[in-house]
Amino acid sequence: MKIFVLHILLLIGFLLKAQSPFIIYRTSLQADDYKGAQRILDSCSFSKYQLDSVLFYKGLLILKKGNIKGARAICSSLKDAYPSFTEVHYLSALIYFLDQNYGTSINEFSIVIKNNPNHFKALYNRSLAYGMLEDFKSAIDDLSTCITLDPNYALSYYSRAYWYEYTGKHAEAKIDYEKSIQLDPKNYDAYFGLAYIYRNQKDNTKACETISSAISAGSQIAEELKENFCR
Repeated sequence: MKIFVLHILLLIGFLLKAQSPFIIYRTSLQADDYKGAQRILDSCSFSKYQLDSVLFYKGLLILKKGNIKGARAICSSLKDAYPSFTEVHYLSALIYFLDQNYGTSINEFSIVIKNNPNHFKALYNRSLAYGMLEDFKSAIDDLSTCITLDPNYALSYYSRAYWYEYTGKHAEAKIDYEKSIQLDPKNYDAYFGLAYIYRNQKDNTKACETISSAISAGSQIAEELKENFCR
């Protein structure tokens, strides 16, 4: 379980309607340009532009910096000022998840999904929370919905493959690992998951081929692991 936590990606994003200042903000945040993102938010605050969204984005920015306490304070202010703003529950859910309070995180994500059944990031992150509580069926169900919403998102297949593998459904796991690799050849964890399945099934040839493919894709860790898989 702990190995998986190191490799999953908590999606600290949002599905609000695109607005020009926030498009610039998103670009800055994705590039880890925190100062640039902060300047956009400060400008919006000064002009009193979409203040509910500004508070939400500030919470995300602080959370991405690793300041859970600060994000929690902003989330509380956002709930008080804009109690009907759905995305406040998404921010709250992320905070609870990072605080390892997975049950409450699921409750908050579920509020978002009830209001917006197609909220991809809430569904994906809720699947991670379900997985951490070992509710693997619910985790897989959420990921299957994610795949329906976006069949080209490699991480959904990787995460579902992990839970399939964890529950002994190796055939399903192999299909999803392979699909994840097809969509994102740089998703090295998918190669490793697939190689371990082959090795556990005593198919050393396939295991070695998978690790070799990871090396060809650019994985340095795979180079270090090759000796364990290719004997």
